[in-house]
Amino acid sequence: MRSIFVLEELTIGKIAAGEVVDRPASVVKELIENSIDAGSRHVVVEVGDGGRDYIRVTDDGRGISEEDVKVAFEKHATSKITSMEDFAALQTLGFRGEALPSIAAVSRIGLSTRHGSEDFGTYLSVEGGVIKERKRITRAGGTTIEVKSLFYNLPARIGTIKSQSTELRHIMGVFINYAVIYPEIKFELFHDEKPIISTLGNGKMLDAVVNAYGSSVAKELIELKEPDSPASSPLIDVRVCGYISRPAAAYGTKKHLFTYVNRRFVRNELMDRAIKRGYMSLLPKHAYPFAVVSLHIEPDEINVNIHPKKHEISFYHRDEVFHAIVESVSTTLRHADLIPEVVEKEKGTEAWVGVNAGVEAVDFFGLTSEEKKAPITAVQTFFHADMDLAVTGEKGEGGGLDIRAAPLYQVLDSYIIAQSEADDVIMIDQHAAAERINFEKLIEKYGRRIDKQALLRPYVPELSPHQLYLLRENEDALRDMGFDIERFGEDGYIIRAIPVVFHGMMGEEEVIEVIERLVEESGKKEERIKVLFSTAACKASIKAGEKISYEGMRDIVDGLRNVKIPYTCPHGRPTMIRLSKKEIEKRFKRR
Repeated sequence: MRSIFVLEELTIGKIAAGEVVDRPASVVKELIENSIDAGSRHVVVEVGDGGRDYIRVTDDGRGISEEDVKVAFEKHATSKITSMEDFAALQTLGFRGEALPSIAAVSRIGLSTRHGSEDFGTYLSVEGGVIKERKRITRAGGTTIEVKSLFYNLPARIGTIKSQSTELRHIMGVFINYAVIYPEIKFELFHDEKPIISTLGNGKMLDAVVNAYGSSVAKELIELKEPDSPASSPLIDVRVCGYISRPAAAYGTKKHLFTYVNRRFVRNELMDRAIKRGYMSLLPKHAYPFAVVSLHIEPDEINVNIHPKKHEISFYHRDEVFHAIVESVSTTLRHADLIPEVVEKEKGTEAWVGVNAGVEAVDFFGLTSEEKKAPITAVQTFFHADMDLAVTGEKGEGGGLDIRAAPLYQVLDSYIIAQSEADDVIMIDQHAAAERINFEKLIEKYGRRIDKQALLRPYVPELSPHQLYLLRENEDALRDMGFDIERFGEDGYIIRAIPVVFHGMMGEEEVIEVIERLVEESGKKEERIKVLFSTAACKASIKAGEKISYEGMRDIVDGLRNVKIPYTCPHGRPTMIRLSKKEIEKRFKRR
């Protein structure tokens, strides 16, 4: 008996729809992309009850001709490409011809459109993929598509739609993704006939970001600059633009990394990693910035035909793309004032003062406090010659720090109070600042070379089973980092030498503590060297709670002026914060 049969056309359509349409936000995404590809300058998105009641998208694009309307809902009918060869020059967001038929297969659709070349418009009614009505109408140019009864013919899928607030949050996320990267288009979003978001359509990305996320976000953003040192012989033409936040505005997740390739919103690990790498040690290991990074690259250098939703993408020259993003981010940060500023904010009716260290856009996405704090496992990082470890021979960026050498004061036995030439108050964390200074001194002295220092007498530590396991699993890595270790019996090790950077800094009881910290780093050798030097710098630095002489304070201020990255310690904590003269006068009611 036969067991293999060809599925019915309607069944095939519903299965295919599941790949493209899984919630109301998916419908919004596909319809917005069609509006953009149609050359629209104004796009209005209206939804009811989180998209469960209706989704309506209206644009002023070129519209669809009466002849094309007849085939618009047929599978794989598209005006974007004619063959696989067209992918090499793809300039549109859509290309498969799956969106409209997939949406139509699981909903009731009303399409109203008029092409600019025709004197009349066309109305089409489609239910479950079947055309129910077609007629000529009178309307202005452009297109309106209304989607109702989503998943009406798939009862099991209706149950997967979440609450109104959840679905609206996803719709807002999709809407913002396009509103930010297409600032020349005026976007409007309405929910239950109430305006939610509106952009100006003036072509300025920063204004679109302000409209989408609020002015508090814009205050923390820096526009990306051209790299100081572009590739000498680039294999491909890559341009990077957008905005990144100052290190103070950091988060424990990657949810605020918005990446685009040829103005297509994508989720790409390579781009995320490159953005984080560009910050070097300006961010803690498990922190991520707010960033809107747009990559422009030749279409034949990428593959967008990976996933039905087109969020995934691959690059044919990954290293060049990675380097271009890293260089743009690091160049931007090198030329920016990154001292966090203490500002007055309003919280309800109470005024409070705090470091401007959090972008308020997270509340816009409805994240819980737990989600805001939840860390993401850090991805493996890679280093190259012009990153943290390459400061030898380069003039420090700290030379432009606006900090006077006098007067200086110590408070709480931990912080140095200084004054800028602009009469702002600068508070310096003495330990974090000393860590940064000592870290870069170690790099200047040793570079990537790790020398050993023999112990006066070999050390045989008492090891717990876990510590013994760590040493056995990381013997070679520890030897690369300057430890002379060898097995001693069945359950022990003997240590004969330690890295010279630790000479005179630690006793025998601290050796295993340092080893445990070093083996936690699973990155490449350069990353382990960075951990080695930062650990040594920490141990060599004055601690919080220790009194410091005036000469000692002056040495720290002078040291910050001469380092390459004065704004954070090697672990990413801020070395200083600024309280502006204007803010002080506001607090004392002088303004």
